[in-house]
Amino acid sequence: MKKLFLISAAVLAVSFFSCTSVQELPADLTANQIIQRGHEAYGAANYSAAEYYFQTAVQRFGNDTEVYIEAKYEIGHVYIKTKKYDKAAEIFNEILDIYEYDTAGTLPTAYKRLCRMGLEQIPADKD
Repeated sequence: MKKLFLISAAVLAVSFFSCTSVQELPADLTANQIIQRGHEAYGAANYSAAEYYFQTAVQRFGNDTEVYIEAKYEIGHVYIKTKKYDKAAEIFNEILDIYEYDTAGTLPTAYKRLCRMGLEQIPADKD
């Protein structure tokens, strides 16, 4: 009985600390570091944590258009994976709209192509 209690307590402690660690991002992290954490969470199929990291990158560094586009694209990618197709389409279309206003052609074109590909992944009856 005592062993079962200790195991249960350990599991609860690990799950508590793993949940709270997502909420505690140091203020001095760079956009790339936060986005990397999002990629790591996504790779571990922890989609809520991935979304949190990418949203944090948008909140902290959203004034940088390239960071904004990258983080928002990754959020859209999370939405595709979690079958939130309406939200994904909204994000991908928002990013494509940003490219429409990039008359100088200064933004990296990769995300424009990736957003179009993302829209193609949305089932026809879900857009």
